[in-house]
Amino acid sequence: MPVHTTEESNKIGVYEAIAYCLGDIVGSGIFVSPTAILRHSGSVGLSLCIWIGGALIAVIGALVYVELGTCIRKSGCDFAYLTHAKWHPLAVAFLWVSVSLTYPTILAIQTLTFGKDYWLDTLKRLIGFMALGLLVFINMFSLSKFAGRFQVVVTISKLCVISIIICTGIYYILFKGRTEVFENSFKNSSTDAGNIALALYASLFAYNGWDILNFGTEEIENPRRTLPVAALCGIGIAAVVYVAMNVAYFSVMTVDEFVASDAVAVSILWANLAIRYLFAGAKKNVVPSMVKCVHEESMSPRAAIIVELFAAVSISFMGDLDHLIGYMSFAMWMQRACSQCALLYMRFMDWPFPKDAFRTPIFLPIIFLIICVCLLVVPARNDPHIAIYGGSAVGAGLLIYFIFVYPNCKPSIFHQINESSVIATQLALNVVPTTDSDEEA
Repeated sequence: MPVHTTEESNKIGVYEAIAYCLGDIVGSGIFVSPTAILRHSGSVGLSLCIWIGGALIAVIGALVYVELGTCIRKSGCDFAYLTHAKWHPLAVAFLWVSVSLTYPTILAIQTLTFGKDYWLDTLKRLIGFMALGLLVFINMFSLSKFAGRFQVVVTISKLCVISIIICTGIYYILFKGRTEVFENSFKNSSTDAGNIALALYASLFAYNGWDILNFGTEEIENPRRTLPVAALCGIGIAAVVYVAMNVAYFSVMTVDEFVASDAVAVSILWANLAIRYLFAGAKKNVVPSMVKCVHEESMSPRAAIIVELFAAVSISFMGDLDHLIGYMSFAMWMQRACSQCALLYMRFMDWPFPKDAFRTPIFLPIIFLIICVCLLVVPARNDPHIAIYGGSAVGAGLLIYFIFVYPNCKPSIFHQINESSVIATQLALNVVPTTDSDEEA
C-alpha cells in the first residue's frame, strides 16, 4: 500500500488538479502577506501592483515548471529534477534545506500568525503551538483519512472567510463610499529596490503552491494538458481573489491599521509536502531510515511528522514574520534558480525527453532564472542575514552529502546509529519501516 501516493487507477484529472492547486495557493499566505507587502511597498497603489507582479512571476515560473514536470515525469519536484540532471550534491543539499528550513518555516509562520492577536509573546506562541499540535495529532493517525477531511473543512472555512471579506469590502465601497484610501494611492511609494524585492517575497509567498502538482507528477493524468491548465487557472483565480481581498481590506481599514495587523492562516498541505520530500529522500537513502517508519494500520508517517514538528517549533524562535518569510524565500528561490540552471543545461545538451512534453520558448526559463537571481541578490544586499541563514543552510546540506551520502564505504558507526534510531522510533511511536515494495507501489 502506498504511503504518500494515490493508486494508479485514481489519477488526478484536470478539475481535481485545478481545485488542488487553487486550494494550496490560496492557503499559502493571503492572510499573512498583505501586511508585509504594504509595509515594504509604502503605498496602497504600489502594493496592488506588487500583487499583480507576483502573479506574473508565478505564471512564468509555473510554465517553466510544467516543462520540467512533463520532461521529467518523476514525483519530488526540484529534488527529482536536480537528481535527473545528475547534480546529486545540490539535490541532496536542497532536500535537507527544504525539510529542515523551507517547509518548517512555513509552518512556523502560520504558527506565529495563529496567535498574533494575543499581546503577550508567550501566550501568542502557546496558542500557535497548540494549533500546530492539533495538526500534528490529526496527521499522526492518517494523512489520507482524517487529515484529508480536516483540510476540506479548513478550505471551506477559508473560502467562507474570503467571501465575507470581499462582500464586506464591496458593501463599504458601494454603499458607504469608503474610497478615501484609493485617492493618491501611490503616495509614499518606496523606491528602494531592496524593499520592493522584500515586498515581492511576501507576494510570492502568498502565491506559493503553483508548483504543488510537480511533487506528484506520477499521479497526474495526461500531465502535458493537466499541469499547465491547473497551474494557470489556479494562479489566475488566486490573483483575482487576492486583489479583491486587498481592495476590501483597504475599504475598511486605514493604512496605519493595516500595517499594524496580522491575520490567521492554517494549511495542512505544507506539512504533507515536507513529508513527501522526506520520503523522496528516503528512497534515495539520503535521509535517516527512521523517517520511513509508518504506523502499520493508518500508514501515517509518524516519525517524519515529529521531525517537522520539532523543526517548525525551533524555527519559530528565529525571528519575526518578515524575517521568517525572508529566510524561507531566499532558500526556496535559490533552489528554483538551480532547477532552472539544470533545465537550461539539459536543453543545451539535447537531453532526450518525451516527445509529448510541454516545451516553452527558451527565453522563458532564462527570464525566470534572472528573476530568481534578482530575488536573491537584491534582498541579500538589504538584509545580509537573509543570505547568511539561507546560504548556511545550503552549505550544511552540501556537507551532509559529502560526509554521509557520497562515500561508498561509510564508518560502521553510521550504520549502527541509523539502525538504533529505527529501533528507537519503532518502540516510541508504534511504527514499522516501509519496504521497497511499499515505496514503489
